[in-house]
Order: sequence, then structure tokens, then C-alpha cells
Amino acid sequence: MLVLAALSEQEAYGYQLVDRLRDAGLTELTTGTVYPVLNRLEREGRISSRLVPSPNGPARKYYRPTGDGTAELWAAAESWSALDRTVRELLIAARDPKEPA
Repeated sequence: MLVLAALSEQEAYGYQLVDRLRDAGLTELTTGTVYPVLNRLEREGRISSRLVPSPNGPARKYYRPTGDGTAELWAAAESWSALDRTVRELLIAARDPKEPA
């Protein structure tokens, strides 16, 4: 979900995406985590890519979400929101436990 969200904001090549996610607070994130996700999302048709020549070495592969990827992002965001509400309610209840009847 976070990869799709970051790419929805602006297309990026792999390492650029890792940097963006790290800057967002995922400081322990590695390229070894992100590249397999990018490969899977592209294989599933959730993102598309294009090669852009680089002045410093080989061409870079830039990624962006497809229509299916955007739909998956919003479906995942709804599921995450529902889970977040449930967790918050349980934590509030745990903070103020009721006496057994």
C-alpha cells in the first residue's frame, strides 16, 4: 500500500522510491524489500514502468500506478482505516476495563 501511495504522489525509480519512503519515516527500509514489491506489482499490472536514460550509468526504470493499482491502493486504504478503528476501540476499552458482572 505504501509503495502505491508514494508512486501515486510522483513516479519514481526504485532507489528514489526507497529514499522517499525512508524520508517518510520508514528508516529501516532496504532496497531488498522494495524491489521485490515493485516486481510483483508490475507483474500483477498494478504499476507500469518506463526506461529513462541516465547521465550516470544505465537507464533508470521509473514506476507509476496503473488504474488497477490506484483501485488497489484505495481498497487497501479502506481496509487499513477499518483495522485502525478496531484497534483504537480495543485500546480505549483496555484503558478503561469494565468490572466483570
